[in-house]
Amino acid sequence: MLNPEGVIHGNQRCGLTDEDLNRRWRAPDPTLHPTIYHAKSLLEYLTTVVKLKVRVFCDFHGHSRQKNVFMYGCSRLQSWWPGDRDLPDSPDFMLLPQLAQNCMGTFSLRDCHFLIERAREATARVAVWRQFDIPMSYTMEASTCGCDQGPYKNNHLSTKQLLESGEGFCLALSYLVSAPEAVNSQLKLNSDRIDCRFRVVSERNLGDFSHEVVFWSGDLDDDLDSDDDLDLDLYGPM
Repeated sequence: MLNPEGVIHGNQRCGLTDEDLNRRWRAPDPTLHPTIYHAKSLLEYLTTVVKLKVRVFCDFHGHSRQKNVFMYGCSRLQSWWPGDRDLPDSPDFMLLPQLAQNCMGTFSLRDCHFLIERAREATARVAVWRQFDIPMSYTMEASTCGCDQGPYKNNHLSTKQLLESGEGFCLALSYLVSAPEAVNSQLKLNSDRIDCRFRVVSERNLGDFSHEVVFWSGDLDDDLDSDDDLDLDLYGPM
């Protein structure tokens, strides 16, 4: 929980400075945004002092409009900045969502997307992906409504389902340190379970350029993950 002071006063996204803390990860102020500053400092300590390679970063949010549990990730080929597209994507950038699809009954790979928008540069997943070169950097969104697929289709998500989702996510994480054969087996189950076809949306304006963008989603709209959405995240109560 990165916003205890804001939550005490009934806020959903903002701290006591009336700022969305998930828009302060690029340059957090130690006085105004202390939890973000020190969380990021921990990552910097691990990568620069201890010299550890951090493979996964994931923060947890609640989403007020989308259904299911899903992830936002980072793809160079789907970035607003042309310089990102000069380098290939990490081969692992979709690995954890693919594993989560098979380990979590609430998870929907179809609802995941990996777009990097200019307005998202100060969010946690993009800021730490850039600064610390973390190949698997995500925001996991859990619907405040329910599911429209899987074993909980047409049901609200209760504490029971959220706890099950947490257990499934830990199982998905465990495969990242498993033998390649175990990982490949899980990914094979995913390919048998769903049809993972790309959806291409043409001429979507991403700030400085317009071009074809590939999404992993069956029903995206222009406001998805937008500045004015009402998702309730780990900076406020779910």
